Amino acid sequence: MRQSNKNNAFTLVELLVVIAIIGTLVGLLLPAVQAAREAARNNTCKSSIRQLQLALTTRETSLGDYPGYVNELGIAGSSRLIRASWVVYAFPYIEQVPLYENWSQGRVDPTNGLSSNDGEIAQIEILICPSDPAVVTGQPLLSYSANAGWIQRTSFLRTSSTSPTNSRFQNNAENPANGIFFDRIRNQAMTNRLGKGDANDGTPTIKMVAALVKDGMSQTIMLSENLQAVNWAYVPADEYDFSNASPDEKYHFGICWEQPEEVSNVVASTATPRPDPPLINGSRDAEAASSLMSDMTPINGFPSSNHPGGVNAAFMDGSVTFITDQISPVVYAQIMTSDRKNSDLHTGVSNAPRTAFEDSMPIVSADDF
Repeated sequence: MRQSNKNNAFTLVELLVVIAIIGTLVGLLLPAVQAAREAARNNTCKSSIRQLQLALTTRETSLGDYPGYVNELGIAGSSRLIRASWVVYAFPYIEQVPLYENWSQGRVDPTNGLSSNDGEIAQIEILICPSDPAVVTGQPLLSYSANAGWIQRTSFLRTSSTSPTNSRFQNNAENPANGIFFDRIRNQAMTNRLGKGDANDGTPTIKMVAALVKDGMSQTIMLSENLQAVNWAYVPADEYDFSNASPDEKYHFGICWEQPEEVSNVVASTATPRPDPPLINGSRDAEAASSLMSDMTPINGFPSSNHPGGVNAAFMDGSVTFITDQISPVVYAQIMTSDRKNSDLHTGVSNAPRTAFEDSMPIVSADDF
């Protein structure tokens, strides 16, 4: 008797069910894979910013001070003095000694950070967060900025109708209690490699040392991520030219803080609020990194990253903390100042004297950020 052949093929319904199951599994796994990749990028970022913090701390231990956010590098009185950011001063401690030597001797092309006769790599891996992909290739790219203090203590005076009112301190010299890194080429004769002066030139430069960090190393930010950090050297070349260069600004290589009530006014304003308030991740436009430093504004000097929910920040003691972008402006300003009681930080109205409350402002804890 002939036996009937069994039909082992999938029916259309069964095939559709299998496809649906596979699609569901992929949909469930994809977020997990993306989360794992971001976690790996975040860990690499934390490792890089910790190494940069250690490099600057080692320099302070060896030479007795922290560099400025911008510095005069080279032999005093020579024609090869050059403007160098805090990053250049970290090079000897992150295995970039040859590149530092070329910079210290003025033998570099500022458009890409390379010397004219050597082949160093301008894009140094430790300086770029994996979550902050390069917008412009062939330039000295940077994902991190140094704590440069209060944004108003700069040559850039914010006077537009959508900006906070000017501070009563606008014409004074920098205050070392406001941050960690300051302009170190004040009161220096400008050359075609140093560029123009700024509104505060002629005042003494600040030699920042660890002993001036009165609020505690674990409560004071040294470095943070910044998508608008752009470069660790001035580009293009005409930014070194005396006739064309813009003054050195904090937001070129630094992160800043704003008076808390000014931030609150901007955020709460229903009239003409600024499109990018001065908050962590207040501006995350990666394309801004392709613009020239001369086109930057103070808003570019606040922390930002492509990590969801906040930024990585290295504190003076070497710890690295993920700071939420929901942090209170008061708390953020406090962990940016090195000595809050002697800083220009206040929580009242601009142009008003400090109050007893402000002088007794408590130190924040890690739970606050």
